[in-house]
Amino acid sequence: MFINEYTMTRKRYDKWSVPKFWKSGPMFFIWCFIFIVGTLSWIYFNTITVPLRWKTVCAFLVFISVYRGVFFKWMHADKTFRVTRGQYFNGKDWTCKVIIGDKNITLYINNKLNNKVDWKDINRFEEAKSYYKLASGDQNEGVMLDKDSFTEGDSEQFKTWMQEHHPDIPYGPIHPAYDK
Repeated sequence: MFINEYTMTRKRYDKWSVPKFWKSGPMFFIWCFIFIVGTLSWIYFNTITVPLRWKTVCAFLVFISVYRGVFFKWMHADKTFRVTRGQYFNGKDWTCKVIIGDKNITLYINNKLNNKVDWKDINRFEEAKSYYKLASGDQNEGVMLDKDSFTEGDSEQFKTWMQEHHPDIPYGPIHPAYDK
């Protein structure tokens, strides 16, 4: 019915798994607050005479807030991608083929059957700028379809087909942090 084929590269993995850090929720604002408090305290402590440990604490707060607020999720995704590619694919990018049928969704990795997903397991149909996600759980898991990589059918036909054949699966935009 529909076939979607793409190569999983580092860039694509980032796009699909790393949220935009400024849209990643309330934790981003907490890290911003810690950054501001740490920076202002660091500046203030440099103007008065205080023990070096207080300046060090402020510097530590600034660096940790930048690391956790901006770089952590990207670095975690980078490590996950490199480990997956190294352990399972001999250090190379892997090809993904998704066949969407009436009864189920079949996933192939490097032309080998990887998984079959029944339509009853899909609980959300989400759309981003460059991909669709058929979500199967509360977390960030599901079947990903690149809009530009349909080899049978196209992205608009797929969207129309989903809304006609699976109206019970709620359709909507993906979380703004992942809309890339």
